[in-house]
Amino acid sequence: MVALFYSSRLCVVGLVSHSTAIICTIFRLVYKGRMHHLWWEDAWAAFALIADVVCLSCIWIDRTISAWVVSIAFTTVPWAARMSIIFSIIPIANHSGSKIHKKVTHLIAVSFVCMWAALLVEKVRICRFYSCHMGKSVALSLLITDVAADISLVAVPLYLLKNVGLSRNKKILVQSAFGASLLTTAVTIPHSTLLIFDIFNTTTLMFAHIKAALSLIICNVLVIVSFLYRVYSKDTFDQSFASDGVFTSVIMTPMDSSTNILTSFSSHKGITSRQIKVQTGGMKSNDEAEDASVGYAEGGTNGKSG
Repeated sequence: MVALFYSSRLCVVGLVSHSTAIICTIFRLVYKGRMHHLWWEDAWAAFALIADVVCLSCIWIDRTISAWVVSIAFTTVPWAARMSIIFSIIPIANHSGSKIHKKVTHLIAVSFVCMWAALLVEKVRICRFYSCHMGKSVALSLLITDVAADISLVAVPLYLLKNVGLSRNKKILVQSAFGASLLTTAVTIPHSTLLIFDIFNTTTLMFAHIKAALSLIICNVLVIVSFLYRVYSKDTFDQSFASDGVFTSVIMTPMDSSTNILTSFSSHKGITSRQIKVQTGGMKSNDEAEDASVGYAEGGTNGKSG
């Protein structure tokens, strides 16, 4: 799996995929940094970025040096990226008003760390005793953990966004951003299949590089798509608040039968907090009522949850 193949295909695929992932992440960090809205999910993205640079570098490094390093890096990139995504989801659960939602998202984050650590231990053991020859046990472990993690990253946001007062187009946009996690599973399946049948060639290594790069790209999708939406769409997400901030996570208050919608809006450092009370009776249209129920977590929203 980690043998070095000086293949033009591998170089092209690795360079294109990792460069795209690196550029996306740098854009995310610079954009949010200039707006002073960096938060924990951005720290995880930066950590994944470092590991991805290592993956790219290992394409041209001698196998005796790269074997251990790339085995760890291939595991670190997708799991650090998933930690970034789950830390983007946690604020949504924190502002949902449900203790169960909070516990579920926090348990998912803990489970990610446990699966990440277990895979690292298994790979280090194999590198120590079997010269980093990843076999069926690693392939099955990768397949099971990746599928479980990616499904949870899709299912949880879909559930949390189910009953929010959000227009159809906006809901599809946000759900699609989270749903992109399934693309990692789409790459994991053929990659694990090759490992199960003990096929270790350029194609196997290409899938490993694509998986790592794709994971990093996906964790930046919501920020990039949101930025593009704000730039090119007149119907901005946060028009109800006349805010020019950036966001990673969406905090929504579910619509109910009451006449008032209470939406909390906190700064990314928790220094200031304001609550905006919107009278639905005075709304001119359903779109205004929907937009009034949407607030964005500025850079991760560490505001206190109820």
